[in-house]
Amino acid sequence: MCGMQQVDIAIVGGGPAGAMCALMLARGGARVSLVHWGGYAPDGIELVSSRARRLIEQYCPDFFQTVSSGVEVRETTAQWGTPKPVTSSAMFNPWSSGVAVERPLFDHALRELARTENVSITADTKVSRIDRANDQWRLWMRGGDTASASLEADFVILATGRAAAQFLNRIPVVESSQIALMALLRPCPGDKPRHTLYVEGMDNGWWYALPARGGSYFAGFCVDRSELKKRNASLKEFFIHELRRTQLLAPLLSSDSGNLRISGRMTGIHPFSRPAGNGWIAVGDAAYMQDPLSGMGIEFAFETARLGARVLLGGMKEGATPHALAELAAYEASVRERVSGHDKAAAFQYGRLQR
Repeated sequence: MCGMQQVDIAIVGGGPAGAMCALMLARGGARVSLVHWGGYAPDGIELVSSRARRLIEQYCPDFFQTVSSGVEVRETTAQWGTPKPVTSSAMFNPWSSGVAVERPLFDHALRELARTENVSITADTKVSRIDRANDQWRLWMRGGDTASASLEADFVILATGRAAAQFLNRIPVVESSQIALMALLRPCPGDKPRHTLYVEGMDNGWWYALPARGGSYFAGFCVDRSELKKRNASLKEFFIHELRRTQLLAPLLSSDSGNLRISGRMTGIHPFSRPAGNGWIAVGDAAYMQDPLSGMGIEFAFETARLGARVLLGGMKEGATPHALAELAAYEASVRERVSGHDKAAAFQYGRLQR
């Protein structure tokens, strides 16, 4: 199919930040088109903090009851250089009481919620190029049932996470050297389902485990890439060996560990030089990728989505052309302020666990 669509705002990326920003903008009266390619989407289980949960439920009160279910996280148990584990109520830690969700299903539910607000969603389609001329953007798309198509917009929002580097010459300031190795740990027969987030520091990295449905746990090992080069075993053998060395997570490993399916992705702090520019802003991980231990990835995605939507809708109501919005500087300052706050919260949590 070939064609041209014209909208006020084009959003590249259909994760939590892109989907929520699209929903907020559409409710404010903007013509919004969201282009989504599944190749950018992470798999596995992720935590929606209580604050992020409240933000969603402002727009869809029964979201976690009828739209996207998950597992309630009731407490956090951490072992970080301490003689005994530290257990805290999920009401009184930086993660707060949240919901562990399956990311692909969660992201899809958010996009469908945006669709009900008349957001035009082009799925399974990759944006191959973004050009700018005469204060207009043109997005070139390919994939899915779209053989060749383009989209014109007054404003562009990047919500593609780490993949945002390929657009608008957005080179990250610091490239993380960490990689997260992840696997779903099946429960042993007779095990009772638990509702605990585990965090454990090791001498060569740190582990986390989030509850999944059916009593399973989704475990991740965040380790420097240089550690992987030292290994004298397969990736699966390395993962299982390191998991068995843990105190908190080792009991989660069942006897059928040989059937584990290990996946991996880059992780860790990943800042870009700017979250906004002439005619565009970045939201979520495309603005700044959080340290995963902070548990604030989806929360930050929603925060930046709401900030960006407010800036653009405010400018449109005043009759300003989006590319000339003076509020973009305020958006950039607000993003940096929130990044600083999240980094301080994560640093406090590290320090508390180490004490």
